[in-house]
Amino acid sequence: MVPMRAILIAIALLLAAAGGYGLKEFAAARDSAEAPPTASTSIDQQISQYLNDHPDEVLAALRLAQANAEKQKEADAQLAVAEQQDQIFNNPADPVVGNVNGDVTVVEFFDYRCPYCKRVSDSLMTLVKDDPNVKVVYKELPILGPDSLVAAKIALAAHRQGKYEQVHTAFMAHKGSFEQADLLDLAASVGADPAKLAVDMQDPAIQGLLQANDSLAAALGITGTPGFLFGKQLVPGAVSLDDMKKFVSAARAQPG
Repeated sequence: MVPMRAILIAIALLLAAAGGYGLKEFAAARDSAEAPPTASTSIDQQISQYLNDHPDEVLAALRLAQANAEKQKEADAQLAVAEQQDQIFNNPADPVVGNVNGDVTVVEFFDYRCPYCKRVSDSLMTLVKDDPNVKVVYKELPILGPDSLVAAKIALAAHRQGKYEQVHTAFMAHKGSFEQADLLDLAASVGADPAKLAVDMQDPAIQGLLQANDSLAAALGITGTPGFLFGKQLVPGAVSLDDMKKFVSAARAQPG
């Protein structure tokens, strides 16, 4: 969605080009609470008239603003990747599956209660099985409420027992209650020690890792789950297995 500020600026530019109000006058009228009513009415009339008379130009300006916003978002994400490579790709606290020395790293930001994350989970596991040179880094990003936070903490506690992959897979397939007791029982069913999980999940280090993941997601512009990095390419949203393989191939072809 294009921010309202971009819309106002686009309209102001069009008005200026048409010989009407420029940016300075437009901003002054917009921001000043003491602007005379007649001036405000005049500006509103000019905007309304211009929108009616030049819809194609307005749409073109808005599309340009949208394109520029997307380019800036992509540039910001690439800068974040460059500045925080070790934290993104090589944090020893992060669970990893696949080839730890793989030539392509896939990073997933996810929430166990996210239906789209559940949808892509099997595809990601198939990718790891089909491509022995892929490393997958899991970034727990519990954004869907307290139950998601509990699930993330239990999974990270299971990582300390060498049971992360088993618990992760079980939680992704789980369609029932996400109450703590139920999740601990589910983790126990795949070999984790529930008593130890209940203790370890309270460790401040686990909360610290989750906060670090949240900060990374914000820096990368990830506002929902799932969110992926294939190498250094940011890919938001659910991705099919075929597309995953294409993104991996593209990352593999990149130098460095």
